[in-house]
Amino acid sequence: MTTYTPSDSVKAAVKAVEDAHAQLDECRRKLRAAVAADLRQQPDVTNSQAAKALPFSEEIVRSIAREFDLPRKRKPTVRSIKPQKRTGGKSSS
Repeated sequence: MTTYTPSDSVKAAVKAVEDAHAQLDECRRKLRAAVAADLRQQPDVTNSQAAKALPFSEEIVRSIAREFDLPRKRKPTVRSIKPQKRTGGKSSS
């Protein structure tokens, strides 16, 4: 059975990729925070309008707004489904 030992150049390349991924993650966090700050400072801008100017979809902009606890642009349209309480009416037997 043979074993593989990566060369120093492969180890360096792997390290460079890992560092780049870490830097990309940090840049994404900063971008999301900056977008949230813009949305907070400009409350009249809709998520759709922001998405057109950014490399994000409307849903990503909405997720950023939720992540940073920004107020909703409109009231929710879906209500929770709760069973109706029965009143003391007659049974239908």
